[in-house]
Amino acid sequence: MKKICITDMTLRRAAEDRLLGFKERIELAKLLDKLNISALELAPLSGSKADSIFVKTLCSVILNTTLSQPAGLTRQEADAAWNALEKARRPRLVIDAPISSVQMEYIARKKPPQMMAAIEEQVKYCTSLCKDVEISFQDATRAEVDFLVQAIKAAIAAGATSITLCDTAGVMLPDEFASFIAGLYEKAPEMKDVFVKVSCDDGMELAGASAVRAFCLGAQGVKCCFIGNQAPRLSTICHILKARGESISLATSARITELERTVSRIHSLLGSEMKETASASRADDAAVTYDANDSLTVIADAVRNLGYELTDEDMGRVYDEFMVLAAKKPVTGKELDAIVAASAMQVPATYQLKSFVINSGNIITATASLRLMKDGQDMEGISFGDGPIDAAFKAIEQVTGRHYELEDFRIDAVTEGKEAIGRAIVKLRYDGRLYSGSGVSTDIIGAAIRAYLGAMNKIVYEEKEA
Repeated sequence: MKKICITDMTLRRAAEDRLLGFKERIELAKLLDKLNISALELAPLSGSKADSIFVKTLCSVILNTTLSQPAGLTRQEADAAWNALEKARRPRLVIDAPISSVQMEYIARKKPPQMMAAIEEQVKYCTSLCKDVEISFQDATRAEVDFLVQAIKAAIAAGATSITLCDTAGVMLPDEFASFIAGLYEKAPEMKDVFVKVSCDDGMELAGASAVRAFCLGAQGVKCCFIGNQAPRLSTICHILKARGESISLATSARITELERTVSRIHSLLGSEMKETASASRADDAAVTYDANDSLTVIADAVRNLGYELTDEDMGRVYDEFMVLAAKKPVTGKELDAIVAASAMQVPATYQLKSFVINSGNIITATASLRLMKDGQDMEGISFGDGPIDAAFKAIEQVTGRHYELEDFRIDAVTEGKEAIGRAIVKLRYDGRLYSGSGVSTDIIGAAIRAYLGAMNKIVYEEKEA
């Protein structure tokens, strides 16, 4: 009967999302260690002394479980990881390797040949430090298959003892994932000589089923997490193996009989942070900030919680702009919203603002007269409203003949003083999706009009492309 090894990533997510303090994370690690989980995956080191102290503390208290420490893609990162981890009873260095075209470009800033060279060099260097080296191929299911196969072979030849194949996007059904795994075993028979694990996003609640299909084809491990939906729950995998393991010749070393009581304690420890998308649920909280240490995954979760469904390219642009701002200061949820509005889904302007006149006061009904341009033709309209902004938006609808649900409207000051610049954010909902626009002006009404047109132009553009 084949034993399935379970790697729990809760400590990594808790650190990345800043959910627990030092003491609570140590307690969480001890609880998981008592369950005899195969491995605990930690967060990448941020460079702070506190991170190093945390890992070194775990090395002294974790008795049964392998500690997996991300080692980055450079020698400096590997040295820092090993310096913190070397006293562990069962140390493992993990190399997270973005392998899809989008992730290579936007996370690693590398072209395929550069990534291949980095994989080979980093695996070789990590094996000189640690006997147990894992390479985790991020977004593997959306990678070019031939390039992925080449990378797998290169990593194994360089000395990797285990590989992890990640369905980061969570877009595959169990049968599709099984076909993907089977195809890799066929094209890279070297995989039979190393330990193969899978990591599946659980956004469609199918990660457990996908993992089991992979086990039946040769995979020997899976990554789980108590936080978010980026991996199946530990309890899900254990219950599947308990209920059907004997019939499909699968088992686990985890102490399933103690699972319920321990999971209850872990839930209690995590407390109010135990939500499906813990990091994303806080995105619009002004007290919560994000910084340059936050990964693309964390920011993508936050953006999804704001209501946006972005393409990989748009998410890459948002993350680029986020990193520029995060290098200078912590970024709030509202600022992240503004970055999305200004950076994502940029399209040619079908409707352009030529001029506007607003009449408003406490004894007259607000009116707005707008002139827009579409395909070189001027279009004019006049409308009344409950205030100047309402009148302006209704005038746009009157000119264009289009009406959309206004999900949100906000104006923030960019500068101070009498000539302060205001930034307007407009969110329109259409066909179940959210579209945002951003406008900047010393005239807040002008900023609002430009923001509305920006969001509307995105809707019009998608309609044309459909």
